[in-house]
Amino acid sequence: MAERVIIWTSIAKIELKHILEFYNFRNKTKTYSQNLFRKIQSEINLLILYPTIGKKTDIINVRGLIIENHIVYYELNENQIIILSVWDSRQNPDRLKL
Repeated sequence: MAERVIIWTSIAKIELKHILEFYNFRNKTKTYSQNLFRKIQSEINLLILYPTIGKKTDIINVRGLIIENHIVYYELNENQIIILSVWDSRQNPDRLKL
């Protein structure tokens, strides 16, 4: 079986960018944002070896990987892991659209 590849949707990229920019502005430094980015990348890279480590959702083939206060929602296909959303779990859940 071929190794799965990770694909980011444009929405997920934008959400991650907004999260990192928020912490840059709030903390007046990029240190926390850089550490958070590295942690998210590291955890997402684990999905290649362990694609089912995320928690199942109500949507078929969509799982949520919890990373600190964030949930990375991804769709699991045979050859791809598609990152759908990077969600700050402290937000109103009614705003989440997958």
